[in-house]
Order: sequence, then C-alpha cells, then structure tokens
Amino acid sequence: MIDQRGAVRLTTTAVDPDRTPPWILPPFLIAAVLVGAFTAFAPGIFNDGDTWMHIAAGDLMLRSGAVVHTDPFSYTFLGKPWQAHEWLSEVLMALAWRLAGWTGVALLFATAAGAMAGLLTRHVGRWLGGVPLAVVVVLSLGCLAPALLARPHLLALPLLEMWTAELVMARADGRPPSWIRLAPIMVAWANIHGSFVFGLGLLGAFGLESAWRNRSEGVRALLPWAWPVPLMLVATVVSPHGLANLTFPLRLTSMTTLAGIGEWAPLDFDRNPFFEVALLGLVLVLGWRGVRVPVFSLLLVLLVAHLTLHHARHVQLFAIVAPLLLAEPLGAVFKGKTATPGRGGPWPIAAAAALAAVVAVGRIAVASGSPDSASAPSVALAHVPPSLKERPVFNAYRFGGFLIFSGVRPYIDSRAEVYGDAFRNRFLALQGGDACAFAAEAAKRGFAWTILEPASPLIPALDRSPDWRRLYADSHAIVHVHQGGAWTRPPGCSAEQNSMTGTP
Repeated sequence: MIDQRGAVRLTTTAVDPDRTPPWILPPFLIAAVLVGAFTAFAPGIFNDGDTWMHIAAGDLMLRSGAVVHTDPFSYTFLGKPWQAHEWLSEVLMALAWRLAGWTGVALLFATAAGAMAGLLTRHVGRWLGGVPLAVVVVLSLGCLAPALLARPHLLALPLLEMWTAELVMARADGRPPSWIRLAPIMVAWANIHGSFVFGLGLLGAFGLESAWRNRSEGVRALLPWAWPVPLMLVATVVSPHGLANLTFPLRLTSMTTLAGIGEWAPLDFDRNPFFEVALLGLVLVLGWRGVRVPVFSLLLVLLVAHLTLHHARHVQLFAIVAPLLLAEPLGAVFKGKTATPGRGGPWPIAAAAALAAVVAVGRIAVASGSPDSASAPSVALAHVPPSLKERPVFNAYRFGGFLIFSGVRPYIDSRAEVYGDAFRNRFLALQGGDACAFAAEAAKRGFAWTILEPASPLIPALDRSPDWRRLYADSHAIVHVHQGGAWTRPPGCSAEQNSMTGTP
C-alpha cells in the first residue's frame, strides 16, 4: 500500500479466526449430522426393554386422550397408582412409532442426539477451536455412547445442554440467566424426564457462586439469580401430575432396591472406557498446563463425576455439564476462540439439512421390523400359545417392557416406582433361584408359564421340577410351562420356608 507521502507500507488483512472457510461445514453442524446419522442406524438404540413399555404407554394415552394415573399393564399391580412422569416422551415415541414404525422411533432419537451434539459443539466452541474442541467433543460423545438408547433420557439431553449452556454463558457475560429462555426448557424437561431436578440444583449452585463472587454487594448479588428459582419451580408443576411431578424424582431415588438395576449400579469402566480417558485426561491437562478452574466449576465437575461413579446413568450429566463448565478455562490456556464459530452464511445450514434429509431417506429405506434381542425375545414369545399368554407369567425383569408391548401382562417390569422395594426384594429372591420361595409364589399367583434369561439361576430348578416342562429355548430366552395339577413342594422346603408374606 502507498501512503500519501508515496512511501510503501506493508499491511495485513485481519483474519477472523472465528470464520469457517466457505467450503466446509461449521463444526457444530458436522457434529450434529454425524451423531444423528450414527444414532439413526445404530441397532443398539433398541437394546433396552424400557423402549417397548414407553411406546405402549404413549399409545395407550393417545388412544384414551388422557395421561394414565394407575397401572394398566401388570397383573400384579393392575389399577394401583402409577405416575407416568415421562408421559410427554412416551407420547412422542408412540407418535413416531405410529407414523413410521421402528424407523420413526430411530429418527426421533437420532434428531435428539444430533441436536444435543450440535448444541454442545456450538457452545463449547465459544471458547475452544481446532484440535482442543475436537478432543473435548469426541470424549464427551464417547462417554455418552452407551446412553444412546431409545428412552426418554435421550430426548432430555438437548434440554440439559441448553439449560447448562445458558447458565454458563450468563456467568461469562456477567449477567443473570434469561428466564424467558429457561422457563420453556424447564416446562418441557419436567414432562420428559426426571433429570430436570438436576437443572434446578444447577441453577441454585450458579446463584450461590454469583453471591460469593460479589459478596461485597450483599443480597443484591444474589437477587438476579435467586428470583428465577421460584419461577422455575412453578414451571416444573406445569404437568398433569401437578406438585407430585416435582417430588417424584426424590421419591424414586429414595428406593433401596435401585442398586439392583443396571443403570443405577456403579459405573463399569470396561463398559464405558471413554469416561476413564476423560477423567485421566482432565487430571493431565489440569496439572500439565496449569488450567485455573473456578472453584465452583471444579466442585460441580467433581459432583457429576461422583454421581457417575456411583450410578452409571449419570454419565450423561458428566458428558454435557463438565465440558461446558471447563470450556472457558481450557480456552484461556489453549488460546481458543472467543465467539461461536460458523458465520459462513445460510448455505451451511442448507447443506446440513440436505445431509440430514439423505440420512432420513436412507434410514426409511432400510427395513426395520421388530428386532429379536436380549431385551425383546420375540422368537421365544412367538412359541407361546395365545391361550397361555393370557395366563399369569413369571418373567425376567428386562422382558417386562416387551411383554407389555406384546399385549402380555407381566409379573414385573422396569417401573420400579410402581412395585416398590418390598415387591422388588421378593422378585429378586425368586429370580435368584430360591426354589422354595418360587414354589410358594407360583402357587399363590398361579404361574402358568415363565420366560427367563438363559443365565437365570432359576432355570436349573425349573428343569429339575416335575411341575415344569421346558417349552422353548434360544440364546435370548427360555420358556417353561406348568404341567398342571397340584403344586409340588421342592425337596428340603419346610412349610415356613415355602411361604411368602405380604401382598401388593
């Protein structure tokens, strides 16, 4: 460039490091499309018996035009109180199933997973870019991989992300959170999944942090964060269940038998190695690069890590909350970006939408019938005569949802809150192979058949008993049929051992 005095002066054009090159999609759209496509075609999303029960419940509510308040499914607790706290998820799942069968259900959850991945990448991308952003997002999504199941918690993940992101960005911008943004999220979240309680706790934690940071201002520092709390509490009871909607998660988590359910058991690193890598990587980065994490953020990260180690189901909290809390301090060390990437005009959105449409069309083109799996033993159930299906059954816990979907009333299913601790303890004793207790319960309930997992300790006892005959067996389930006639007391069982007290 030549200035007015004729001198040559070198200049450089300012490069916006936040601008995505026009020939590629922004990272958040890439993440959304890839994760959505992976979820749409992943057969593992149907590897949970709860999926079947949720669709059956949603279909019942669509047919009746009302949210159910009593158990319509089991024969053991038929008509007893049941709070369908995930009713909105169940209705959405049933609508998807009605519209396009299992393909529709897969696309519903693919949309939720893609939205979650895109939102997380976009919000973390406010502070991180390039390789650091990719590493954080990959570790986060890797932790979430085992949780990619067609169940209500997956529909709640985009809401968890948006809620946490609003709190994190409000703190970074030095402003209170927007109740206009938070209120609709909470209304939907409270009717989709019980994890909304964690959102309320997170709001309270951020409010306490604001008060501590600005403690010289006294109560005035807390008020901007405190006054939305009662509004959010009101949002949680905008539900067919009213105030009970707010108290339900607390009542559920107070049950003593939850530890016997896989997702409530401690996390197994062999089943989720990404979580271990994420934890070790976090320790390495904090020590090696000297990342200064605000004490409240660090405590919250430790809290969600603690919850995950104790209950595997909480890995979703860690995978979404931890990256958002750590993005700003990590960005300060890795010299990340200071604004959200992706200002490339409208075409990236159109390109991503076109790719999503291709994925949807491809998924629709793939035949998707009712799968035979460890949670849905459709082949085994097909060998049970229709007249026998109408009689009392003793079933494996994980088969309950599939039986409900198939029109069979189960002995038990995954709705722990319906059955309670006493009944679940009784079931665990029966399933554990207590032949004396099983004979007593079979006589009391009139079991006509059983459908159990091949590894069930009860199988050998049934094979030895003259009262039972094996009808069918495969790698997913074994079916026994009662021979009829008088019930035989198993050898070694006294009258006291051969009785069980308590009724539902």
